[in-house]
Amino acid sequence: MFDTLASSVAFGVVLASVIAIAAMGFTVQFGLTNVLNLSYGGVMTIGGFVAYLATSHGISAWYGLALGAVAGAIVTLLLGRGVFRVYARRGAKVFEMMMVTLGLGLVIDYSLQAISRNNIYQFTVLQSAPIKWGPIILTPTQVIVIAIGAVIFVALEALLRLTKMGKALRAMAADAALARACGIRTGWVINFTWLLSGALCGLAGVVYIINTQSVGYSTGELFLPLVIAAAILGGAGSPTGAVLAALLMGIVTQIVAAYGGSLYSTAAGFGILVVVLLSRPSAVLTKQATDELAL
Repeated sequence: MFDTLASSVAFGVVLASVIAIAAMGFTVQFGLTNVLNLSYGGVMTIGGFVAYLATSHGISAWYGLALGAVAGAIVTLLLGRGVFRVYARRGAKVFEMMMVTLGLGLVIDYSLQAISRNNIYQFTVLQSAPIKWGPIILTPTQVIVIAIGAVIFVALEALLRLTKMGKALRAMAADAALARACGIRTGWVINFTWLLSGALCGLAGVVYIINTQSVGYSTGELFLPLVIAAAILGGAGSPTGAVLAALLMGIVTQIVAAYGGSLYSTAAGFGILVVVLLSRPSAVLTKQATDELAL
């Protein structure tokens, strides 16, 4: 019984690391733009596919991580400046914008499905023999996933608290109009937000397929509910809250999977999202897309 619980917690921390990377990007994006971006999962999948294509052509998996992040950043910037801005100029509220992002997510998913011909591809790079610590058995790759999550969290916190751009991001998240009045170049900050959140999204997609060892057209969408739940539960614009919420959900879903089966684990993930939305509906339904998004 204890061995199963210990292993579940360890696997939960690995899963939480992946959730946390994606949720940090999602919460930064949502906290600053007020766009509940449901195409985020599709962008994760794009990042994963870019890494898969890179490694299948002999490129190092480490470069694949970087390429996935770059792909996520570019796609998110294009969506933000090319699509979301148009609707923001029309005064779209969060629910209207959410429907737009949902449609974009479907376009991305079905485009990838057509290109990949509905195949699921194996991604077995960076795999090696497991390491055993008492009842806990993890592979070096899983340990690396945890380390990547921790490094990104520290780096993001340092960016937000120690740099001028980070201070501008926090100022806009607190009061965009006041930040603009103080001379902050809000358009540049918005662009940086798209790039930063997109890079984290693409990177999360690569880390996810490294952990699961496969990628398909719906990979990111299936993972998205856990990401949204962590971002909302942790508080919009709070990377620390997102990480703590990711730890909670990662551990809970893996414990449920260990004692009840993987199907119950999926249900638990969706259940957490439902509870979060019921307990904090104002977190997603009362705001309008920030005015700076339209600039």
